[in-house]
Amino acid sequence: MEEAKRGQIVIIKNPKFEKLEGIIETVEEDRLKIYYSKEFESYAWALSEGDEILTQVHTASGIKTMNSIVIYAPSTDGELIIENANAIPMGQKREFVRAAIEFRFFIKIGERLIGATAKDISAGGVKFVPDEIAFDINDEIEIKFLEEDFGKELNIKSVIINIMGEKYIAKYIQINDYERDKLSGFCLKALSDAG
Repeated sequence: MEEAKRGQIVIIKNPKFEKLEGIIETVEEDRLKIYYSKEFESYAWALSEGDEILTQVHTASGIKTMNSIVIYAPSTDGELIIENANAIPMGQKREFVRAAIEFRFFIKIGERLIGATAKDISAGGVKFVPDEIAFDINDEIEIKFLEEDFGKELNIKSVIINIMGEKYIAKYIQINDYERDKLSGFCLKALSDAG
């Protein structure tokens, strides 16, 4: 079972509410720092230190379910710290958190470089509108995210997996931990700025 990582979705359940959804901000051996949006603030504030919670971490290979506890009560800046407990069973697959944000990047297909506008992005893929129609499903491409957005230019091998009108969806097929962390951090910042 894959371990919890920054940028993954977390669902917290407790008898005080149906569910609280958040995103992993930092991972330590014994604890997870969770960021939650204002939408879930009232649920978070219902929690106290020592409360028992059922936690589902949505990793790339499945759901890591844990019987956890609240280590530090929610803070005013939308953070909650919980125990990073041992996994129970594994559930269905789910992607990393997505952020709906527009920004420019480039796509290399063969020797051609085509501009594109992202519509939403995750650490697993990107939905975009290209400047020109040049792709089919299953086309392998290289996505070139710019230094101005990510602190360093990222070049990620990807494949077109869906086309919806003018919008294309690409899934990353060769991505390292550094690149995934950069993308997760970008999504977290976008969600934080929007909230």
